[in-house]
Amino acid sequence: MADHVTPHRGDAHLFWYGELQSLCATHHSSDKQREEHGRTVVRYGADGWPV
Repeated sequence: MADHVTPHRGDAHLFWYGELQSLCATHHSSDKQREEHGRTVVRYGADGWPV
């Protein structure tokens, strides 16, 4: 899924021209939503360790 790096929050310019990243459906629907609602999300680096 294409995910907006910076949440657009209804801003048409950010929606169409903002930076995108690729996320699987699971992370887009769970982790990203948690993060946008102010909850803590643990991120892991390529080496598997939390960052």
